[in-house]
Amino acid sequence: MTASAIYLHIGAPKTGTSFLQRMIWLNKEELRAQGFFFPPGNRRMQFDAVADLRGGIWADKELAATWDLVVERAHLNEGVALISEELLCGTPPEQIERIVSSLAPIPVHVIHAARDFARQVPAEWQQSLRARSSITYEHYLDRLRDEPEQAFWQVQDPVQVYRRWGEFLEPGRFHVLTVPPPGADPKLLWHRFCSIVGFDPDVPNAPEGMQNPSLGLAEAELLRRFNDRLGDRFPMRDRYIRVVRDNLMRDGLFTAPNPGKIGVPAPYVPWVTERSQQMVDQLAALSGEVDVVGDPADLAANVVDAVRLPSEISDSELLDAALEALIRQHEAIEQRLDERAQRRAEEAVAQALPPAPRPLPARVRGAIARRLRG
Repeated sequence: MTASAIYLHIGAPKTGTSFLQRMIWLNKEELRAQGFFFPPGNRRMQFDAVADLRGGIWADKELAATWDLVVERAHLNEGVALISEELLCGTPPEQIERIVSSLAPIPVHVIHAARDFARQVPAEWQQSLRARSSITYEHYLDRLRDEPEQAFWQVQDPVQVYRRWGEFLEPGRFHVLTVPPPGADPKLLWHRFCSIVGFDPDVPNAPEGMQNPSLGLAEAELLRRFNDRLGDRFPMRDRYIRVVRDNLMRDGLFTAPNPGKIGVPAPYVPWVTERSQQMVDQLAALSGEVDVVGDPADLAANVVDAVRLPSEISDSELLDAALEALIRQHEAIEQRLDERAQRRAEEAVAQALPPAPRPLPARVRGAIARRLRG
């Protein structure tokens, strides 16, 4: 008994991964009834198993699962297995070889979601800030343009990702999922994903709200300067995430009303446009090896002009943004304190209530019934 196939959804970051993962886990029972399973068990265990595989800072804490557990459960269960974890996107060749060989003879498929670079470049700069970077947007753009070996290309360019994975896969088992353009129905991405894996897309549950919000123009620059001031305080990974991301970012920065968009500055538009078209052309040349699902035109540069650069935000505007973020953060703190007080009050009431009477033993109930019958 073993899986008939395993699909590895590897990202890329900022391509709707959070939405797809929420759809999967909200509907896991329905998908299991369709013949799918999710080794080694749940979302946390999938992340930890991949962290164990990748090692380094990802495995510097106690993990709930290992990659060997994924392999064991893939070989002990029938059906189609799916792992969705974008930490797999940057996997080096030696670890890819371990993945595929450890799962053999199960057929391995890889799904890489891709979005046009005009949207991905500003999104990934924001993502770097959320990982404690203090690089300016202009410097970030210069490095992407001038240094083709930058990590961005290793995870965001599906052609480069395929070059690492393709050596270990059968032709046609590397799937590029194109992310629909802005304004498209979010379900279109889900339907495209389901067409690769074989899910019936008509499932009952859908996530509410934004799963992976973006930073506004002023909020991004505020976070960049905040990171620059940290020194050795709140190091990555756990301390920064637990303190900065889960408090300052979540409560203060992500909740800004009408955040200014971060686009592509005019001097960089020709480069982004040309680089996007190069990717589309290279994918077309790989048509016998790579399965493109969706519209390749979705990957052409959809340029959003940068009306202002983050560096052009004045200190006065940043101070206003910081004060508003502090207010929102304290409103969130107040809400959590109110909810905690409400839970404690409910627990106190529950503890004050007399315990429910214990049921009589069966032999006593029988004796009473016999006496009543006379």
